[in-house]
Amino acid sequence: MELGSEFDLDVNKLNYTDLNLFKKLDGMNYELYSSGRAAIRAVNKNVKGKVLLPEYICGSVIDCFEKEDLIFYRIKADFQIDYDDLKTKLNEDVKCIVIVHYFGAYHSIDQLMKIKQNAIENQTIIIEDITQSLFSNIEFIGDYVVSSIRKWLPIPNGGLLIRRLEEKSFYCTYDESTDNERVSGMILKNLFLNKHLDCNNEYREIFTRCEERIDNDKKIRRISDFSKFIISCQNIDDIIKIRKRNYYYLKEQLQKIGIIPACDIQKDACPLTLPIRVADRDEFRAYLMEHRIYCAVHWPFDGVNEMDRPMGKENAENLISLPIDQRYGYEELEYMASVISAYRGNMYVKNSR
Repeated sequence: MELGSEFDLDVNKLNYTDLNLFKKLDGMNYELYSSGRAAIRAVNKNVKGKVLLPEYICGSVIDCFEKEDLIFYRIKADFQIDYDDLKTKLNEDVKCIVIVHYFGAYHSIDQLMKIKQNAIENQTIIIEDITQSLFSNIEFIGDYVVSSIRKWLPIPNGGLLIRRLEEKSFYCTYDESTDNERVSGMILKNLFLNKHLDCNNEYREIFTRCEERIDNDKKIRRISDFSKFIISCQNIDDIIKIRKRNYYYLKEQLQKIGIIPACDIQKDACPLTLPIRVADRDEFRAYLMEHRIYCAVHWPFDGVNEMDRPMGKENAENLISLPIDQRYGYEELEYMASVISAYRGNMYVKNSR
């Protein structure tokens, strides 16, 4: 049994469904890119001035902007925006505010509308990053809404941009993304998990190379046709149902041993993962890996403006994301809960709230 890490792909199970992501996006003014960061770069071509970012954010998003333009606003321990801090840093020099929704949860609409009003008064655009809350019932306030799709679906590449301003489309001048190597890694992983093909090292090396390629690629690329086809075969209603079921089941199992999620999600939210805070996070993560449970860290600290980002740094040191996605059922979740219960290291879960 193996949990977490990259998605695998069984091409024999790809069948078109009307309940796919494109149906969810029907009627919206959207474009598809090779990644979420490519979508942000497409927007950023029109942004000239200071950028207000949450202190807790992925380094790949930071890299989409010029370092000298960055200002960070505070995020509370429950991942809500510190509105008072944001308001003090918003002025006429700030041309863009980036808002991030975390782990499937979303910010309160009252708070978002206050930020929206402040942005209008300062003639500031809002980029709303819903990568971690793509399938949650969010009332968007951003002028641009962006997301990485491949965090949710078994696709080699994919990013979403929803444009809510009345303007011309962004025309992408670069070639379509055709990351065939990642597809081969996803297929090899499926063969390893289901057909017992001895290719574990091979697909892991492929995924590592592909991530390095994405990190180093500054071009704005379109999504591949194969990724669009895979998206058309994914039943979003089923995915949401399974993820919510898995989240609440694992949450119940962990509460029995005194572990609570790092944040609460709303009833109509679809979780990306189940995040927890752990004192000796790196040791705990290594223990899970020994039991073939591979957990993401959202996100390693990038070192940018460290003094202005205390909660960003704390989260980078203590948070770990437990996988609860549509690949898994009760058997896998019970296995994960039993492995965590048997851990004999320092399992003091920090709760800063």
